[in-house]
Amino acid sequence: MDRLQALRFFLKLSDTLSFKGTAQHFGVPPSTVTRSIKALEADLGATLVERTTRRVRLTEAGAWYRAEVAAPLRALSAADALVDARSREAAGTLRMTALPGYGEVRLFDVLQRFRAAHPRIVCDLEFTDRFLDLSTGDIDIAIRATAEPPEYLVARRLQAHRFVLVASPGYLAEHGSPRTVADLERHAAIAYRGPNGVVPWQAAGSGGEVRTVPRTVALITNHPRMMLQATLAGDGLAFAPNWGISEALRDGTLQEVTLDDGRLVSTTGPERSLFLLYHPKKARLGKVRAMVDFLLEALGE
Repeated sequence: MDRLQALRFFLKLSDTLSFKGTAQHFGVPPSTVTRSIKALEADLGATLVERTTRRVRLTEAGAWYRAEVAAPLRALSAADALVDARSREAAGTLRMTALPGYGEVRLFDVLQRFRAAHPRIVCDLEFTDRFLDLSTGDIDIAIRATAEPPEYLVARRLQAHRFVLVASPGYLAEHGSPRTVADLERHAAIAYRGPNGVVPWQAAGSGGEVRTVPRTVALITNHPRMMLQATLAGDGLAFAPNWGISEALRDGTLQEVTLDDGRLVSTTGPERSLFLLYHPKKARLGKVRAMVDFLLEALGE
């Protein structure tokens, strides 16, 4: 028996003196109310309601019980309504996690504007490559790159997560542009260190085969902005995500390098995208709705 629901049924029944009217109020069949009241009476060992073909009335025990439980139940309902109303406000602490590179390159300025627009929301941010489990409820929103978002989460797509081989115009003018996959070994490479070590370069051929590309590494870093700055300075080629270099490609400070006999790939699986991920139970929270709407407007393709 759901004791709290049974008490709510009983309190409404004591007002309406109608099983049908009580059922209509809660949107359930009358039989559900009847079973719940009988279970409550059995649990208490007392008859609370007398039922005849003509009417329903409270027994003496029922009237006394109603007087005792009415105030606490109504206080609980008021508290529920207050919490619900406050949860819908754009206020409170919002915990969010994102990929470090994306957080640094794309989120900093956006979150500054968000905080100015929503001063009652405190942002608790963790930029990490580690997987954080959203099923526990500790994280409100995650920004992750995936081809298949978990089915138990709400997934709102932000943009593609496509990697591009790039170099500065100065580097290409001095060292020439590689034309084939084999040419890459003769060029300086700026490599990224992920949580599982230095990320290799892989090339896909015309037949779909994928092989690791030999390279001459000039710099290794796990700091995306340092990687970008080194590439802009002409220190070598970089294989970087489109969202981190889009502005440099537009203004010409970086150029995309294409190869005649293959292309570098970041994964051998389906193409990934960046998603906002959050648990369905978080969707009604005002702080989550405010952040999701703001990020989709500021960062969505």
